[in-house]
Amino acid sequence: MSPLKNRKSNEIIEKILYALSTRRRSSLRGIAAEIGISSTWLRKQILIMRKNGLIKSWQLVLNPLSHQQRIFFLLLKTNPNEPLVVNELLNNYNQNLLSTLEGITGDFSLICRFHFPNATEFLNSLDHLYELIGETGFQKYQMIEVIKVHKEQGFPVTTLKRKLKSGELKILLEIQKLGDTYDFPPSTYKIAKNLHVNQPAIYRKLTKWKNENFILGYSVYTPYWQGKYIHAYIQVKAPLGKYKLTIDFCIPDNRVRNIYRTNQEYSLLLRTRHPNLADLNNFLKILYQKAEVEDTLTLIVLDFLRSN
Repeated sequence: MSPLKNRKSNEIIEKILYALSTRRRSSLRGIAAEIGISSTWLRKQILIMRKNGLIKSWQLVLNPLSHQQRIFFLLLKTNPNEPLVVNELLNNYNQNLLSTLEGITGDFSLICRFHFPNATEFLNSLDHLYELIGETGFQKYQMIEVIKVHKEQGFPVTTLKRKLKSGELKILLEIQKLGDTYDFPPSTYKIAKNLHVNQPAIYRKLTKWKNENFILGYSVYTPYWQGKYIHAYIQVKAPLGKYKLTIDFCIPDNRVRNIYRTNQEYSLLLRTRHPNLADLNNFLKILYQKAEVEDTLTLIVLDFLRSN
């Protein structure tokens, strides 16, 4: 295949993967029209990408404000001679509790993102994590508690008028588990069959929850971006009263995947994705110029031990 065809093929793959990762609705017809291809061809390409490992699973991106959750990041200093630290984290915390575990540059070597459903589980896990930190040679760590989420996996997080009921959340979490089983987009028939309810009921609930912003959108997990893009965590310090300006600037930028308000002096944490270092450098320059930030700390991701 010629370099030109290769380049065009890669561009289409990226467009498909990006569209599948940022959909407010799950319609393939809408994605196909947006890219300028037929829905039949798109469905075929999705099957090929699943077969080749470019698409690992799909997931519902839930509004983090819809259910009580404590989210915090643990930055930990370790070294390659302490593999038990990574193994202990991966073996003791499933994807729902430890959604991200990545190797990073800087003063710390690991960053972990934890989600805990209640305070009791949070405190119990802290005891275990402190024991784990004590077993490392450096015993150096930093805990960053998330106060508010402004953007999640590329989706702006909107306010809610009510919280999800426990029964509603149970259904959504059960649907999330199907992500490793079924192809994208999720079939309401297969969801209903798995949950032993009728299909129209599932369709009505999903539509209602999307309209109420409990479901931010659909996304696919793909390792494609890991090898071709530079991923970074950027801690941002802005003058008092200027954080909204920074958040408003970052939300529409497609390079910014996640925005967290934290309890630190550098009280904004961004998760970004860039095609090269020049783009990351340019993003930081514009951030200083247009968002009026005082200082930033940038951690580049080196290893994707667990990512979403």
